[in-house]
Amino acid sequence: MKVNDLNPYRLGRRPGQQGPRPLSGDQSRVEKVVTGKASNTKNSNTNNTVASTNEIRLRKEILTIGTWNARTLWEAGKLDLLRHELKRFRYDIIGVSETRWTEKGETATGDFMWSGEENIHANGVGFLLSKKAKTALIGYNPVSSRVITARFNATPFKITAIH
Repeated sequence: MKVNDLNPYRLGRRPGQQGPRPLSGDQSRVEKVVTGKASNTKNSNTNNTVASTNEIRLRKEILTIGTWNARTLWEAGKLDLLRHELKRFRYDIIGVSETRWTEKGETATGDFMWSGEENIHANGVGFLLSKKAKTALIGYNPVSSRVITARFNATPFKITAIH
């Protein structure tokens, strides 16, 4: 066997010589759900039902989720600054770390929910939601000062965000 016969890209793809990677198992279904278009030429049945107003539609809209290390929300005006950034970058859901708020709960407007320590201003996590995500919210569970979960009603399946 000659040295030239060996394929140095045996385990991967040779750059520039092959097309896109083949989709594994259920990958085509996920791609179709998110983009609304199938990547292969197989016949696919689409669900043409109309979502109610309290659902996030994934097929035609893009759901934007981000994280933010706030360092502290215990200073005056920090939550308003975070709300402004949510609108500016057009996020739907922001997972916030190091809120440093005590106990657990949500704001009066219902757009921010948090979970923190019992009596000291340390740690803490939360979710800041846009109007669209707030209407799609099914519920949330403040597990500890480091973990919070939220469940959203979406089409074609529900979404659970863990932060």
